[in-house]
Formats: sequence, structure tokens, C-alpha cells
Amino acid sequence: MNNTEGFKNILIVGLGLIGGSIAKRLKYISYPGDIYGLDRDSRVLKGAYQDTLVKNESVTSLDGLEDLLIIFCTPVLSFKEALESVLSFQPSDKAVFTDTLSTKSSTLELLNSEFSSIANRFILSHPIAGSERSGLQNSEESLFTNRITVISPHESNDNHLIARVADFWKQLGSLTKILSSKEHDDIFAKTSHLPHVISYALTQSLFSKLHERTFEFSGGSLEDYTRIASSDPEMWKDIFISNNENILKSIDDFELSLKELKELIKRQDDKAIEQFLLEIKTLRDSSLENE
Repeated sequence: MNNTEGFKNILIVGLGLIGGSIAKRLKYISYPGDIYGLDRDSRVLKGAYQDTLVKNESVTSLDGLEDLLIIFCTPVLSFKEALESVLSFQPSDKAVFTDTLSTKSSTLELLNSEFSSIANRFILSHPIAGSERSGLQNSEESLFTNRITVISPHESNDNHLIARVADFWKQLGSLTKILSSKEHDDIFAKTSHLPHVISYALTQSLFSKLHERTFEFSGGSLEDYTRIASSDPEMWKDIFISNNENILKSIDDFELSLKELKELIKRQDDKAIEQFLLEIKTLRDSSLENE
């Protein structure tokens, strides 16, 4: 099944939606290595242990865990604290690190500036999978099946370690693609971060005017569109801050499109409005058909 060897030990740091889904998938596929967990909430770790997702109720040391993959599944701005905590447990100097964070440039900058001793062994990853629901209780073993995981290698990474981490994600059911950290943050500012900005802003706008009647006459489409406004506030606050320059550019671009449509509606130009809508519909439909 594997092009490269699997890891003998895996530590999942952060047992929320993503970390919990990794643990459940590893259990589901009977992964041959030992799975450990670490979470800032001891009750979450205890729950994962009771569900036999991890084999530990606490962490006091990582000494002796050879061929170890450490996966960070934390909010972006909690990453530094989590990494410092893990390093205090003295993992092997051959341990391999990866993550699931939604921004990459700030993470890489932190690694190079403050954790250069492990930067060459840290393979940046981002599984493109998730939900507006958070927490271990909402994790799913099939979350990564047929979903893309982006790998963002940097210049000090070893090709063999990149291959091992990519193969790990494939074992979870993912398809892997390569993007530089800069490309990653630019693209996801447009395709993921901007939609969340719009959803949060739209929901705020509607509730400020309609209050409890916001969803009374929506027919379901509004619930679908604003679903992601129910996402974890801490996680998205961190993303908005850590990728702020790219997100602000994306908001500027969106405002230009919104202004264009607004002007057409203001002029009541029926032909121009229909042409605008038709062009967008054609672009979207053809793009999805070609996937």
C-alpha cells in the first residue's frame, strides 16, 4: 500500500475536529504504529484514551519513542505554545514534524526564526477538509477520504521526509498536491478565507436588521450559505490575523465585483445584469465539470 515506510509512533497534538479525525482514521485502518495524543484540555485527552483512539492519558516524556511523527492540529496562533510544549517533552532528534494549519508563511517564518534546529524536519501540510462543527465529538474517520492535502516543502526539507509525510496522508485517504507556502496562502485567502469573511459579515448584517426572523423565510438556501459562520471563532480569528495581507487583498477584489453588480442593479440594466449572471454561471459550471 505504501511507497515509503510508515511511522512506528505518531503523536497528535490537538484532538479537536482534525486531530480527532486523524486518530479515528488511524484506528479504522488498523495503522500498525502506536498512536499518542496531547491536548490542552485533559478531559479531551482522557476521552480519546477511553475511546481507544490514543494509548495515553497524559504526556510526561517523549523519550524512547523512535521513528516518531508529530502532527500539530492547533489554531494557528496557538502553534508556538504547542510546539514549545512538545519540545519540552524531549522528542528524539530524528522526530519528524508536520501540521494541519490553514496558513503557511507565518508558520514557516516562525520555524526559521525561533525553531531552526527542527525546521529541516518540519514538513508543512494542510488537509483541505473540515466542518463548521468543532471538537473531538464531531470528528469523523472519513474526513480526509478523497480530499486534497497540500504539502508545502521548504528549501531545507529532505525529499525522503517529504515523501514519508505525503505517504502518511495518502494512507488516511487523501490526495496530495504541492504548493509553496506563498502560493498556499495566496490561493486559500481567495478560496477559503474570503468565503468565511463574507459568510460572517453577511450573517452579522442580516441579524442586525432582521434579528430572530433572519432564517424564518430563507427557504434553506441562506442556512446553506451561512453555515460556515458557525465555524470555530478561535480558529478563524487566528487565520484572519496570520494571513491578513492576502485576505485584505481578496476582500478588495471582492468589493470590486460587488460594486460592479451593484451598479448594474442601480441602473436597472436588465440585459447587462443577465449577461453578468450568465457569464458567472458559465464559468462556475464549466470549472466544476472539468474537475
